[in-house]
Amino acid sequence: MPPHSRRILRFATFAMVAVGVLFWLAAMTASLSAPSGRRDGFGSVGIIFASIYALVFVLPPLVLALLDRWPTGSFLLSLTAVAIGFHAVFPWAPVGLIGP
Repeated sequence: MPPHSRRILRFATFAMVAVGVLFWLAAMTASLSAPSGRRDGFGSVGIIFASIYALVFVLPPLVLALLDRWPTGSFLLSLTAVAIGFHAVFPWAPVGLIGP
């Protein structure tokens, strides 16, 4: 693969990983944003699932991109992470906490 294509795929992987990290942060914020009187322990399940998402779908493409290994595979895995994030995390994202 030409170096220019590797660089483009690596940059795209970093961009997708950044979006995946934002989804992970949104899931953590949504899980922890319940009032203290209404916490029943299910927020911990959300934290566990968000952490599994980050460890399985976000961290491996980041490591592969940092090592400059398998650029196509790392891009496809990061694209999968963003697709899963849009499907599973985005509807629960606490958008009201961001701005007025």
